[in-house]
Amino acid sequence: MKFLSTKNSLLIALLFTVVLVAFVEPSRFILFLGRFHPVILHLPIGALILTLFIDIVGRIKNNYPTQVVQYALGFSTFFAILACILGYFLSFEGGYDENTLNNHLWLGVISTVLITGLLLLSRSKSKVGSKLFLPFFILTFIGITVTGHYGSILTHGSEFLTQYAKAPPKIKPITQIDSLRIYDNVIANILDEKCVQCHNTTKRKGELALNAPVHILEGGEHGEVILRGDAQNSPLYKSINLPLSDDYHMPPEGKPQLTNDEKWLIAYWINNNADFNTKMAGLPRNDTLNKKLEKYLVFQDPEIDAAPFSVINKVRAAGFSVFELVPEQPELSVKYEGAEITDDALKVLEKLSDQVVELDLSHTSLTDDMTTRLKAFKHLKKLYINNTKITDGTLENLYNSKFLNVLNVYGTGITNTGLDALLQHIVPKRIYVWQTEVDNETIAALESKYQSDILSGVDDDFVEMTNLEPPAFSSDKNLFVDTMSVRLISKIKNTKTYYTVDGTEPDSTSLLYKDSIFLNRPLHLKVKAYKEGWLPSETIEKHYFRVKQEVANYTLVNLPDDRYPGSDKLFDLKEGSSRFRDGNWIGFSGDNVDATIDLESITSIDKISVNCLEDVGSWILFPKKLSVYSSLDKDSGFKKMGELKINRKGRYGNGTEIKKYTVDIPDTEARYLRVVVENYKTLPSWHEGAGTDAWLFIDEILIQ
Repeated sequence: MKFLSTKNSLLIALLFTVVLVAFVEPSRFILFLGRFHPVILHLPIGALILTLFIDIVGRIKNNYPTQVVQYALGFSTFFAILACILGYFLSFEGGYDENTLNNHLWLGVISTVLITGLLLLSRSKSKVGSKLFLPFFILTFIGITVTGHYGSILTHGSEFLTQYAKAPPKIKPITQIDSLRIYDNVIANILDEKCVQCHNTTKRKGELALNAPVHILEGGEHGEVILRGDAQNSPLYKSINLPLSDDYHMPPEGKPQLTNDEKWLIAYWINNNADFNTKMAGLPRNDTLNKKLEKYLVFQDPEIDAAPFSVINKVRAAGFSVFELVPEQPELSVKYEGAEITDDALKVLEKLSDQVVELDLSHTSLTDDMTTRLKAFKHLKKLYINNTKITDGTLENLYNSKFLNVLNVYGTGITNTGLDALLQHIVPKRIYVWQTEVDNETIAALESKYQSDILSGVDDDFVEMTNLEPPAFSSDKNLFVDTMSVRLISKIKNTKTYYTVDGTEPDSTSLLYKDSIFLNRPLHLKVKAYKEGWLPSETIEKHYFRVKQEVANYTLVNLPDDRYPGSDKLFDLKEGSSRFRDGNWIGFSGDNVDATIDLESITSIDKISVNCLEDVGSWILFPKKLSVYSSLDKDSGFKKMGELKINRKGRYGNGTEIKKYTVDIPDTEARYLRVVVENYKTLPSWHEGAGTDAWLFIDEILIQ
C-alpha cells in the first residue's frame, strides 16, 4: 500500500505539471522533454505484455502472483501518464495534422485511463472485478493498438501500417531516358525516400508538405521553397546543402541523407523551371545527366509462352540440341551440334525465336547472310558465334537484342568499327573478342565508355579442349604480416604444377608445387600446370607483399559512399582487381580519406602505402596528395611526417589503372598514425562531368 500511495503522489505531481504547462508558453526545456515521448511510450506497452503473460500463467497454474501483477500495472500506469504528458509537450513543436494529432492524443488518454482501470480492478476483492479483469485487459490492448496506429500516421504517414498489406502497384516499364518524367519518375522518388516522412499532409514540419506538386508550390511557414529557374537561391535546395551540423540542414542528422547525385538532379530540375509534367525528351540533355538518370529506368522481363513439343522436335531434327534452362519453364538453351550449318536449319530454329535465350552457333560455317535471321531472336541473353565466318555485318543484326548479356565473337572477323557501332545500340555485360581485329587500345576505350567487360584473352569457358585449365589460388589474399602459406587448386587430376618466385616464366624445370608454398618475404609468384597429352595451361601470377603491422583499431572522418561501402576493406590485407565493382574497393564521392590508426603500441615505421584505382571514364581519379602524420600518444598531437604530391600526366589514362602510392618516413616511432588521401573534390574542367563530385577509390592502407 505504501508503494501505491507513493505512486499516487507521483501521478498527481505529473498531472499538476501538465496543467501548469498548458497555460504557459512552452520553453526549449519543455520541447526537449517532449522528444522523450517515443522512448517512454514503449515502457508501459512492454510492461503490459509481460503482465498479461504473468496473469495467464498464474491462472493456469493456480498460483496467481497478485502483488507482482499490481506492481507491474502500477509501473504501466505511471509511464502511460508520463508518455501522455511528454506527447503533449511534443505536440508544441507543431507540423502535425490537427485532426490526426487530436485523435492520437485522446486515444492515448483513453488508453491510459484503461490501464489505470486495470490497476484498480487488480486491487478489487469482488468476483465481478476478477471476471472483468481479462476482458478489460483485451480492451486495453485494442485501445493501445489504435492509439499506436494514429501515432504511426503522425510520424510515417497514413499508409505506414497498411503499406505492405496490399499488392504493390504495377510499375510501367521505362527503358529509355527520353520517356522519363523528370518529376514523377525522378524527383518525386527522391523526395518520397528522403523528405516525405516529415513533410506530408499528416506531418507538416515547418508547415511544409512535399508529397504532391500542389503542396510543394504552396511552400511552408517561411514561404516558397522552390524558385523556378534558380536552384541556388531556392530554400529547398539550400537546406539540403547546409552543413550536417546546421540546425536548418535537411534531412536532419540521423535521417537518410541525399546523395550528391540526388542533389544534382534536384538542382537540374529547379533550374529547368521545376516542371511537374515534362518528359526528359523536352529538356536539355548531356552525358552527365544521362549517367545520373540510368538508375531510374525500369525494365520488365518479357513474358514468354512455352513452345509446342512438335516445334522443338523439328528443331532437334534440324541438328540442334534443345533443353530447358529451368524445368517446366519456357526459356530454352540451344546449340548446333554439327560443323556445316545451313540457312534452312536456321529457318527451322526461327520458329523458337521467342523461347531461345541462349544460343550456341560456335565452330560452324555461319556467315553474315545467315545471321540476318538473328533479328527475330528478341529475348537472347547469351549468344556464342565464335570461330565462325562472321564479320561486322553480323553485329548489325544484333542492334535490337536489348537483353543480350554475353556475346562471344572470338576467332571471327569483327573489327574496332563494328564493335563500337554495336555498343552504341546495346551494351552486353561481357564480350569475348580474342583473336579478332579488335585491338587493346580500343578495348580500353570502349570498356571505359560503356562499362562493359570486353575480354581479349583466353577464358575458361572458351579454351580449346587441348589446353589444360590453369590452377587457381585458394585465396585472393596477397598481403601478409609475418608469413603466409599459398595453396593452389586444380580441377584436373594428375597435373604437375611448376612455379617461380622471381617473376620469370615457369616451365617444367621450375620449382614443383607440392602441398603449399611458404612465404616469408615479398615476391612475384608465377604458376603453370602441365599434363601429358595436354598443352600447358596459361600462366597465372600474383604479387605478394609483406606488411609490418596489421590494423584492428582505426577511425574515419568520412565514411565511404553507400554504393561502395566497407571501411574495414582498408585493412583486410586483400587487394582489389581492376574492376572497381568487385566488392574489394571502397569509394568516396567528393570526400577525402582521413584515417586515424591506433597501432596499440609504439612501433617503428618506415613507409606508408595506399593502393588506389583510376578509371577516368567512370569519374574515378587517382588522389591529389597523400599526407602522413604521427603521434606517440593521444595528448601530444599529430606531427606531419611526410607527404606525396601526385601530379597528373595527361587527362585520360589507359583504361583502368591501379597504383600503389608510398610516403617514406624512415625510422619513425609512433603509436598513432593519421593518413590523409586527398580527393580532387570535383572533376576538372577537361572532364565531361566537370564540376560534379570526383570519385576516390582505395582498397588498402599498408604500414611497412
